[in-house]
Amino acid sequence: MKTLLISIAALLASQSAFADGSRQDATPLIPEKWRSIYDGWGFSPALKVGDTIYVSGMIARLMGEGTYEERYANGLRDLFKNLEEILAESGATLDDIVELTSFHTDLPRQMETALKVRRELMKLPHPAWTAVGTSSLAIPDGQTEIKFTVKLKK
Repeated sequence: MKTLLISIAALLASQSAFADGSRQDATPLIPEKWRSIYDGWGFSPALKVGDTIYVSGMIARLMGEGTYEERYANGLRDLFKNLEEILAESGATLDDIVELTSFHTDLPRQMETALKVRRELMKLPHPAWTAVGTSSLAIPDGQTEIKFTVKLKK
């Protein structure tokens, strides 16, 4: 009996420790225009856990007219505009981004433009950033996917 009680106590303790900060305690950030992504694709655009927001990968496509670089920059600006809508759900801004990880289908060609657009939209200090080359993204015409970690001000 003593062993059973110890096992139950350990199980309850491990479950409460696991639940603290878990996805089940998170607040999904889902602007109305993103509802179909949440329902159809089965993932949250972003989750707020405590004072941290984890933003799912967002994909930039080529947009508008002009050179590849101009169209790519337009796609990145659109990505950041959409990100601002998601962050607004918690009162956060682009300046609250502490880390980003970008996945590029043509890293050497895209990096200079990505740096330029990011610098034009975000103030110093620069966030932590990892850029990775990849062969493809979930959307066939996607050029770059970026995921973000955002820390809310206290």
